Amino acid sequence: MSQENPYSADFLRKTEWGEYRELDTGEWETVWQISFREGAPSQEITDVLHDPSIGFRSYLRRRGSGEEAELVVVSQEHSTSAVNYPATYSSFRIVNEEVGEIEKIQGLPRDWYPPFR
Repeated sequence: MSQENPYSADFLRKTEWGEYRELDTGEWETVWQISFREGAPSQEITDVLHDPSIGFRSYLRRRGSGEEAELVVVSQEHSTSAVNYPATYSSFRIVNEEVGEIEKIQGLPRDWYPPFR
């Protein structure tokens, strides 16, 4: 008797993390490339999220006049530390709900990333 596997590999998507680097201050910066469906925000810089309890802040930086922007995350912990995941994904959601509908993150469909999947 065979059972179907409810966890099919068909639903797995390989995502890309934003570009990261250590700053002179000892903090970490991650830059996520964001594309919007209807154009980037009109403001040059838009504050998104600040959580001092984990040393996390994020802001959106417009790139040119098209649909492109960068979500910049500055954190105390290494950029890929799990402590940053919830706040990073909350930042995506906030941008999508309060700034404009995200089409792509790192050149990939937004639905491949939390909180959209």
